[in-house]
Amino acid sequence: MSVIQSLYVPESFQNNAHPCELFIYRGDLEHPQAPGNKWHKLKYHLLEAKRVNAQYIATFGGPFSNHLHAFSAILAETEFKGIAIVRGELHPTLTPTLNDVANAGIELWPCSRKDYRLAENSNMVAQINRLYPNVYWIPEGGGGQLGARGCQDWAADIDYLGDEYDAWVVSAGTGTTASGLLAYDNLPYLHVVSALKGAESQSDEILALAESLPQAHATIDELKHKMTFHCDAHEGGYAKQSKALLAFLGAFAELNPKQLLDPVYTSKALFLVMQKIHRGEWPHRRTLFIHTGGLQGWRGYLPNVNPFIDSSVDGDK
Repeated sequence: MSVIQSLYVPESFQNNAHPCELFIYRGDLEHPQAPGNKWHKLKYHLLEAKRVNAQYIATFGGPFSNHLHAFSAILAETEFKGIAIVRGELHPTLTPTLNDVANAGIELWPCSRKDYRLAENSNMVAQINRLYPNVYWIPEGGGGQLGARGCQDWAADIDYLGDEYDAWVVSAGTGTTASGLLAYDNLPYLHVVSALKGAESQSDEILALAESLPQAHATIDELKHKMTFHCDAHEGGYAKQSKALLAFLGAFAELNPKQLLDPVYTSKALFLVMQKIHRGEWPHRRTLFIHTGGLQGWRGYLPNVNPFIDSSVDGDK
């Protein structure tokens, strides 16, 4: 199966006056334990943890975190012991995601939302550092320079498979993946679609991280001309789904039953692209949409809202 595939635009989103070709890079078919961007964001963190002789690797995530899910699966194949700070209270019955994380041998530490927002400056982190020796901390979502550097490598891998596109599209949570792609010299053009509500300032964060990478050769002003940032595709908020989004996913799944989208990131990013195509606002003829994985996130929703329910998502569990 090719990792770059054609996408069919539902009839209600087509615009014959502005024909566009859409393709999808199936990142969700990559690394079985850490599909999409997950392995790429983790790989340099793991190398750094080994370099500093860490005994434990700790990180952050929510009850349905794709990052925690990939982190736990990858760590199970290493000599490191793992710790996960989980946003919010743990309930007697763990979410399917956290159940997988715990079964992989990761210690779960519930953290209040207020303390969680402090990240590595939180009281929970200080407590863990007192109790455990040689802890290496990975930012939420596998972020930071090392996470972005892995995605810069990923951009080169994607570009090697085909450079005939005039734009790439990627969804954003922490913005780490977008920064890494943006720092790649041969990037055609990048549309970044944030999954967050109120993320207007995220564009500046993405640009600053991209410029800071050791192998980046462009200034922030130059990077600005390579990217369009969209902060209006959250459909009501992070991980929320509007009726319009659900209708789109139903139509999309009927035409593209093998191209599964996740519920939080890729579904909203592609919905935005389709709407712009319909309105004649999409300026590109050949667009590559980058799938960042996250299919296991559907387990946080009722089955009746998942239009891909008849398709296997084992590759992202």
